[in-house]
Amino acid sequence: MRRFLLSLALGLIVISTATASTGPYRYALGGFGGPVMLTGGDVFSFDSELGYGAMLGHRVADKWQIGLAVSWYELKNDTSGADTTVAFDGISPATPVTFDATRISLTAEHLFLDPGGAFNVKLGAGGGLLIWNMLDPETNRTLEVTGNKDQATDFSATELILTGVAGFEIRPLPQLCLGVTGTADYLTGGGADFSSDVNSGRDRLLVGANVSFTLLFGSNKPKTEWRSDEVWPTQPSAESAGSGAPVIPGETRRDSDADGVPDALDKCPMTVRGVEVDRFGCPLDSDRDGVPDGLDDCPDTPPEARGKVDIYGCPVDSDFDGIPDYRDACPGNQPGAAVDATGCPIDSDGDGVPDGLDDCPFTLTGIEVDRYGCIDMSMFSEPMVLNIDYPPGSFEIDPNNKKRVEKLANLLNFVTDIKLEINGYTDNIGTEQANEALSEKRARRVMEFLITQGISADRIKAYGRGEQNFVASNQTAEGRAKNRRIEIVFYR
Repeated sequence: MRRFLLSLALGLIVISTATASTGPYRYALGGFGGPVMLTGGDVFSFDSELGYGAMLGHRVADKWQIGLAVSWYELKNDTSGADTTVAFDGISPATPVTFDATRISLTAEHLFLDPGGAFNVKLGAGGGLLIWNMLDPETNRTLEVTGNKDQATDFSATELILTGVAGFEIRPLPQLCLGVTGTADYLTGGGADFSSDVNSGRDRLLVGANVSFTLLFGSNKPKTEWRSDEVWPTQPSAESAGSGAPVIPGETRRDSDADGVPDALDKCPMTVRGVEVDRFGCPLDSDRDGVPDGLDDCPDTPPEARGKVDIYGCPVDSDFDGIPDYRDACPGNQPGAAVDATGCPIDSDGDGVPDGLDDCPFTLTGIEVDRYGCIDMSMFSEPMVLNIDYPPGSFEIDPNNKKRVEKLANLLNFVTDIKLEINGYTDNIGTEQANEALSEKRARRVMEFLITQGISADRIKAYGRGEQNFVASNQTAEGRAKNRRIEIVFYR
């Protein structure tokens, strides 16, 4: 066996050297071997033994592959110092037993790195069948136990298993892969026909580690050394001179699409001019983005950009921010907005207008701005009305309007050429003289608050207008509440 495995390994190395390719592989064929152990039960204590097997793989996507493996194991029960107490059907831990098994599994594995690279890590899962027998090592006959209907049955089964795999691999040569893989199989009981005593005592976990050597072939990468124009002769024959038809030495053949492959051999006879083709006359598409080589202005499009390229084979950037859509976390930006590495707008002053579109990029925090990012001066075109719910005879500002005045002060501190006229108004309850005095106190109270917020007193005038300029009827409580107000008029 050792000579066979060594000869096979050397043969694979020779073949891989002769067929080397630097591109990612499509198929894999190889062998493996390593220690395996059956465990998880209360009766037997199987020794770790070497197993061996063969596998066939197929890479179905950039970083996904499926593998079919067949392996063989022969494990022996360690009876030294074992308990002689019968566990089930006359079998005890001291009973010599040989576990003879053939394992067939199908797994899907994910590669975490470039499949064409020299090193990779994989993780996968799958399932399969474990065809096994518990044998008497002296007679090589299958032991008998009780079945699930209390009948005598062979201690053997073709049982469903669930499989998990993890490992790493290296490629010392382009077509040869060496790997180390750990496996764990759970014997589900599907296909086994034993009593509950047997099932509770038998081992249900098969674990192992193996070293593999695998031949890789069927590269997805086109052979770039082939050139379409190699089929053209350097000197046309007299027969074809002036006819415009391409010629292969010794023969006259038509090449309707002028791709260098005669119509008789061309599997893609209507190829667009300028496209690079393979030896069958079909377009090459090295990065598999749907735009053939020769017409592809971006021939190295990454896999994650596939489906998001333009007619020239370049990644689409629909919002023109310099970040292609496949990497753009904010693909709907306004043209001209400055963005970060993820394609999202940068707003340095936090005013809601992104840098690049912000005509006033250093606006103070909390100041309302227009769509250009500058202070919204339109608010000064109309008076600001404060409908303060004054208690009878009071002139203090309520909390809600106080916040409005604070925001106004922030803006006035930034726009220093605006002046204010504060007018206080009342309803018609009370005497005119008393209402005029009360409205003046209320207007001056707003003025005093603005001064505490840093607004110069020489920019403010306060007046008590009393019972003037009613805006609603004084016959209702709602109307009188509207008439009790402060109006701030802005001017320069």
